[in-house]
Amino acid sequence: MLAQHDLLLLPTTPIKAQPLPRPGAARAEIIHRAVELIANTAPFDLSRHRAMAIPCGMSDGLPVSIMLAGKHFDEPTIYRAAHAFEPAGDRQRL
Repeated sequence: MLAQHDLLLLPTTPIKAQPLPRPGAARAEIIHRAVELIANTAPFDLSRHRAMAIPCGMSDGLPVSIMLAGKHFDEPTIYRAAHAFEPAGDRQRL
């Protein structure tokens, strides 16, 4: 997709923020909670594409963000898009 487009816009996480595991939680629960949140970010970590999460609102009192991913060595495009998005709205509501 990045061969045809300058940026990709996607949710930073595939699910809403979840409560932290309770103190003393089983290792399996802690690992599950961590892994369920990285489905959208991990591919860009592995491919070394540049990406940035940007706060975009609140949902049920929890923060929501979007992620901009760009081409290799093209951080300026991500920064410009993030800067343009920042003043676009009230991130306290969604």
